[in-house]
Amino acid sequence: MLRGKRDAEAALKKLEDFQSSMEQHQGWRYFIEKSRLKAGTDPAEATHLRQSDLEAREAKALQESGSTTELSPLKQSFG
Repeated sequence: MLRGKRDAEAALKKLEDFQSSMEQHQGWRYFIEKSRLKAGTDPAEATHLRQSDLEAREAKALQESGSTTELSPLKQSFG
């Protein structure tokens, strides 16, 4: 586990070194996420798949909590 943490921290450091100071101050433009998407996936398809994954996680969380709160407002943006 420590090796994984060390590798993750090294990857994050590389990412920070890659960004300009302006980008770092504006916020993260690039971020690391666990994904099942293959490199080179069409951006529109990738957005759709990420949105579907988010909705599935939210639905599961709502079901587990017994809440009837509406799902993410992002759904309206991505239809």
